[in-house]
Amino acid sequence: MKIWLFLSLLLLGTRCFGNVAITTTSLPNDTVGSAYSAAIKASGGCTPYRWAISSGTLPAGITAKASSTTTSFNLTGTPKTAATYSFAIKVTGCGGATSQKAYKVAISAKTSGGLAIDTTSVPNGTVGTAYSAAVKASGGCTPYKWAIASGTLPAGITAKASSTTTSLNLAGAPTTAATYSFTVKVTACGGGTSQIAYKVVIQATANHVVDLNWQASRSSGVAGYNVYRSPDGASWKKINASFIASTLYSDSTVANSSTYFYAATAVNISGQESSKTSAIKVVIP
Repeated sequence: MKIWLFLSLLLLGTRCFGNVAITTTSLPNDTVGSAYSAAIKASGGCTPYRWAISSGTLPAGITAKASSTTTSFNLTGTPKTAATYSFAIKVTGCGGATSQKAYKVAISAKTSGGLAIDTTSVPNGTVGTAYSAAVKASGGCTPYKWAIASGTLPAGITAKASSTTTSLNLAGAPTTAATYSFTVKVTACGGGTSQIAYKVVIQATANHVVDLNWQASRSSGVAGYNVYRSPDGASWKKINASFIASTLYSDSTVANSSTYFYAATAVNISGQESSKTSAIKVVIP
């Protein structure tokens, strides 16, 4: 049976009052020679905003420029030198209010065998909500060996290599709200290594909601719908406990400063499930 389903998406915004504040909590890491792109966002106060690097230095090869609306400070370029860079960004609202935040970005070098960790950032999470992320590597020769080289994973999260050893899968339900910093190291069968630092913010409760809505399937005998979510557009997990009878679903388990992908399916009375709709990407501020 072929079931047709069309999905559209609305992301609820958040209202911001009072002083200006930088809302981006962390920036992705990267590898020498790879294209880099990140946006530091701010809200509140009044625009236009003025941005500045108040201390430290950006990674060599990376430049910063305010967006046309001035609500974000965009970092782009191609990293040239492997190192860990620390710097602070300052934003000033049109009324004079300021906000400042410090960041750390690790730029890693590819080994002679080409081994590199390709995943530059992992999603944030919420206490009590299922967490899933994959740190992937490529190059060199397999099997890979994975390790947490320093720091600690969020409480309640464990790490396990995939069956192919090409990824280190993080899974569990966070138990404690905090900011966690850790470094993941991978070693190829030939001895080459690569490592990268991550920062994950686990918040106590969710304060954003993603509202999904879709057109009803035109196929006969549809019993309901399923909604799937993915942190990377590749590994999917059904997030509804039972069939959704309506064409609406709200996901209130999203974490701040995270990216999610959504898709939906229809299921008929015989239990046959349609293929997933095209994925929709949602960036949570």
